Amino acid sequence: MGLQLHVPEKVNFECTGCGHCCFTWPVPLTSNDVSRLKASGFADSVGLMRPIAPSSTKLSAYTHALEKNDDGMCRFLTPEKLCRLHQEQGEEAKPSMCRLFPYTFTPTPSGVYASISFASTGALYNSGRPLSEQRDHLESRFRLFEKLMPDHKPDWHALQLVDGVPLSWQTYIDDIEPALLSLFAPSDTAGGADFLERARRASAIVTTRLPAGFDTERQFTEARPIVVDQILLSALLDFLYPQNVYEHISADLPVREIGSLLVTPPTRVRITYGGEQISAGRLLDCRLGALPRSCEELLGRFVYCRIFSKLYFGPGYNNLSLIAGLHHLLIVVTLAKVTMKHKMAQVEDERQTLSSLAELIRTLERRLTVASLSRESTALLEVLITSPRRLERLLTFAL
Repeated sequence: MGLQLHVPEKVNFECTGCGHCCFTWPVPLTSNDVSRLKASGFADSVGLMRPIAPSSTKLSAYTHALEKNDDGMCRFLTPEKLCRLHQEQGEEAKPSMCRLFPYTFTPTPSGVYASISFASTGALYNSGRPLSEQRDHLESRFRLFEKLMPDHKPDWHALQLVDGVPLSWQTYIDDIEPALLSLFAPSDTAGGADFLERARRASAIVTTRLPAGFDTERQFTEARPIVVDQILLSALLDFLYPQNVYEHISADLPVREIGSLLVTPPTRVRITYGGEQISAGRLLDCRLGALPRSCEELLGRFVYCRIFSKLYFGPGYNNLSLIAGLHHLLIVVTLAKVTMKHKMAQVEDERQTLSSLAELIRTLERRLTVASLSRESTALLEVLITSPRRLERLLTFAL
C-alpha cells in the first residue's frame, strides 16, 4: 500500500534565501552526516562538530551538533546567504536536519499529515508554490524523516475530549477537525471574522460536545478568577518569550512557582512585558485595536497548520486533551497579539507590523517545538485552561 500523505491546501512554501535558519538555530548531526562531512573535506576546521548526548527520544538519531561562528552564523553560509555545501556538492551533502527543515510530518491512523514550521521565513510569509503542488518533494522528505525517526509512532488511541472523557480518533477526524479547519482555512470561508471571533467559535465546537453536567468551571483555589487569569498569562508570556529563545533545547512551565501563587495569590500580578515589569491590569487597559488583514491571515494560517498537523493535542503536543490543547493553542496565539500592543507603538506601517508579528510567531514556533511538559505541567494546564469563560477573558487581553 502506498504512502497516504495529506497536504494542506492554500499553504505555500519556498525558501526565501534569508539565511535565518542558518543563524543561531542548533543543527544536530547524525553519524551519517558526520561521516559525509568528513569525507567531503569540509570538516577540517577545528571545533566544527561536537558530540552531544540526546536529551529526548526525538533526538536519539543525532550524535553531534554543528558548531556556529562566534556571531551565530553557520560556517557553511556564504556572504550571499547560500549554503556552500549545497552550492559545491548538491543538496544531499547538507546535514539531514537542514534537508528536512522546515517540513513536519505527523503519522496518524488516517495517514501522514505534512505541514511546515513557522520558524521559516517562507512559511511565515506564505511564499512560493502551494505545498499541494510539491507532493513528490514532500514524499522524499518524509522518507528522510522516517530514517531519522524510525521509532516515532504516535499512539492516537487514547485521546480525551477533556481529562477523564475519552474521544475516539474517528470521531475527531470525521466530525470535529473539519469544522475547526474550516474556521482557520487560508481563504474566505471564515466569513471575514478576525482571529478572536474564530477562536470563540472553535472553542464552542469542542466544548459543546462535553457530557451534560460536566463542570468546566471547577474551583481549585481561593484566588479570584481574574487573578488566576493573570497568573496564567504572566507564566505563559515568560515561557513563550524568554530573553534568549535559543538558550534551551527543551522547556517546561514553572509549576511550583505557579502553584505557590495560586495557593497564596498576590494582590497584584506583575508581568515582564516589553522589557519592563508592569501590572496585568495595566496591560488589560491597553487597547490594541484591529490588526492589518495580512496579520490576521498569518495568525489564522499558523493555527490552521497546527490543527492540520495535529501538533496541538494528544501525542502531537504533550498529551493534552482536545479541549485543553485547543484552548492552549488559541491562548498562546492570542498572546502574540497581546505582545503586539507594545510593538504597535513602535512601527509605522502595515509592512512593519506584519514583520514584527512574524518574528513573534517565529519565536512561538520555536518554543512550542522545544516544549517538553512534565506530567505536573500537563495536569496544571488541564485544570487551568479547559474553561470557556477563562478563554474568553484571556481573549479580551488582545482587544
